[in-house]
Amino acid sequence: MRQIILILVLTVAGIACRAETAKSPEAGGATPPPAAASAAPGVAAAPARALPDPRCGRDPKDWCAAPVGDPCGEHKTVQSCRADARCTGMKFRGEGPECKMDDAGFSTNCPTVGCISR
Repeated sequence: MRQIILILVLTVAGIACRAETAKSPEAGGATPPPAAASAAPGVAAAPARALPDPRCGRDPKDWCAAPVGDPCGEHKTVQSCRADARCTGMKFRGEGPECKMDDAGFSTNCPTVGCISR
């Protein structure tokens, strides 16, 4: 009887995990972006711009990657990002007070968690 209950619990947990994975953008079952969906079979589509990790930026210690091809992604510190006129800070998305941004796009009361183009 214990084995049957254990098998049922594991089966339900496995189904729940698959359902959650299908909801995430990284999931294999996710719908392809419109550009890839409209490409004819056998024809290579142009690579889509990868988006930053949606979970990044919720911890004050995060330093999130810029989208692929973004020249501001080369900056690994707030100081180097701020020094580049093409770039702005990535807004902190964690819990806390609402972040106030200065004219250059950097927060005055929250951590900067990455560097992206303006």
